[in-house]
Amino acid sequence: MLRPLEAPLRHLFGPGPSNVTPRILAAGSRPIIGHMHPEMYEIMNDIKKGIQYAFQTENNMTIAMSGSGHAAMECAVFNTVEPGESVLVAINGIWGERVAEIAERSGANVHRMVKAPGGYFSIKEIEQAIEKHKPVLFFLTHGESSAGLCHPVDGIGDICRKHNCLFLVDTVASLGAAPIFMDKQMKGTRCNQST
Repeated sequence: MLRPLEAPLRHLFGPGPSNVTPRILAAGSRPIIGHMHPEMYEIMNDIKKGIQYAFQTENNMTIAMSGSGHAAMECAVFNTVEPGESVLVAINGIWGERVAEIAERSGANVHRMVKAPGGYFSIKEIEQAIEKHKPVLFFLTHGESSAGLCHPVDGIGDICRKHNCLFLVDTVASLGAAPIFMDKQMKGTRCNQST
């Protein structure tokens, strides 16, 4: 307990955790600043601009969240859904099922659209389910890492807007690997990504 921890050097090639570059390790050794220091506001504004670029959005409500992808999913669901409201979740791998559980814990009335892992939902299937269940929130995983698929999102934002439904998109495993054009594809809906 009194000796320093020696972590072995390993090469990590999975989706996460990943190796940290020497530049980032050096930045971590810099002095700490507080969350109210002027430099922190400048840092957060730079991060916000980077996130806006990554998502191809001009939405001023773009924020960085310190936490896991799971923490971001919980935050997104708990802050957009009230107990008793209808939520529609597309499940074609573990992440959709995880969001369905989160929404159920928040007291939502959860409706599941289920495909075998790796299956795609058609625009027609999504619109029919939205018309049937009238959800306040529709969730879809863009990059379903458990099934190795990137689900198309074109046209879904239009359907959600037509039915006054928020579109929550999990891009944790796909952002940077597959294009996301939030302002064009989501058209006023919400998108979730976390690292």
